[in-house]
Amino acid sequence: MYVFISHSSSDAACAQSICGLLENGGHQCFIAPRDIRSGKEYAEELILGIERSDIIVLLLSNAANHSPHVLREVEHAASSGIPIMVYKLEEVELTKSMEYFLLTNQWVNQNPEEGIQKILKCVNDMQGEPEKNITRKLDMGSAEAPAAPVKKNTQKKRWFQGRLPIAAICIFVVFVAAVTYYINGMHDMQEDAEEQIVIQLGSVVTFGTYNGEPVSWQVIHFSEDETQAVLITEQIVTMKAYDAAQSERFNKDAGVDYWKYTSDDFADKAVEAKVRGNNAWDSSCIRAWLNSDRQVVGYEGAVPSGKVMSDMKNGYVHEAGFLYGFTQEERDAIVTTQVKSKGNVLSRDSAPVTGDKVFLLDMEELEWLREADVSILAKPTEAAVREDETHWYGAYSLDLGTDNYFWWLREPVDGSVSQCHIVSNGVTGEMVTVQTVGVEGFGIRPAVTVDVDALARLTDRSTLSR
Repeated sequence: MYVFISHSSSDAACAQSICGLLENGGHQCFIAPRDIRSGKEYAEELILGIERSDIIVLLLSNAANHSPHVLREVEHAASSGIPIMVYKLEEVELTKSMEYFLLTNQWVNQNPEEGIQKILKCVNDMQGEPEKNITRKLDMGSAEAPAAPVKKNTQKKRWFQGRLPIAAICIFVVFVAAVTYYINGMHDMQEDAEEQIVIQLGSVVTFGTYNGEPVSWQVIHFSEDETQAVLITEQIVTMKAYDAAQSERFNKDAGVDYWKYTSDDFADKAVEAKVRGNNAWDSSCIRAWLNSDRQVVGYEGAVPSGKVMSDMKNGYVHEAGFLYGFTQEERDAIVTTQVKSKGNVLSRDSAPVTGDKVFLLDMEELEWLREADVSILAKPTEAAVREDETHWYGAYSLDLGTDNYFWWLREPVDGSVSQCHIVSNGVTGEMVTVQTVGVEGFGIRPAVTVDVDALARLTDRSTLSR
């Protein structure tokens, strides 16, 4: 038997144990991430793994119950007619979506006495009875009732024979009408079901354009009343500096060269910010650009021209604002968020609050991705790579065997006025590192808060996946 093991990443240890048990028992398993082939799309590999399986073993926990990735696996298995065996790790109140797909499937509760051996027994039982489907179905009865004795009546027979063509036509017309009604009804039901697709954690929605291409977002957080959702771009959409130096040149000012200075070497922190950029979110160039819907963005203080960047590249002073490619209806769907950030020693406020349509995440909000079972690793769009003049993506990622890349957080580094935290590409195992804000070749993943109802109206079935 080929067994696909569906599980939340938080239940990985249990999944590995079950995988070992089944494979030692003579079965073949697909388990992520072990069986994701290098260089292949993660989602495509999961779909192929499900479609080639004889049975899905779902490890049901609270984490799996709320995981959009697990739900997608269960949904695809159910739509493909693949039997699902639910191994319940703990008491769970199913979400409505999970309940829809799982109520008619075989359930196995975790039993301390039997342990996971019960799973191997159930899989073996199914292998021994290939004609039986593990999915429970209501048995409406298949035995044919004995035919009633036919009484010969030649007169009735002759009466009916003369009217057989008319009767046959009537029956045919009724049959065609019934079939047409049924097909139309099923079509309407299918459309209604599709219209009821809900936006949930992990959903991918498409709205707005940047660089002439639609922007894909992932849902990572909901407000307590679930009327608002936080989205982050599925991929890195551009490579930009967080802020720009205000001096004549990055790391140079008034004839003094600061290239060899560390952050601690600057006795005057105002000079550090002037020659390397300021890590305060409220005054940053990237905040001004992200929140602008104008063709010409207005910047206060530092201006992000290429000549004041670290490598004198990727200037965006003449680029239209990020929201310029959004329709008015799309902009209206975005809710202004009260963004609280950390100040630095040059800030007038230690915790400034700004009203933003678009923002970058901080370290605390980064946890939303983990809670939504969304990887914090991200790769850039083709347009982002194409437009990047530094070409660091090749050196820092592709040459090291990964297509993931670094992207900025708005979280300043304590004690520095010119450094921010940045999500890594995962190569070293260090998920968050530090970078100087005036360095221009690193990624931007914008985040927005949207009105859920407005987003649902904007998002048609072709631009929402679960």
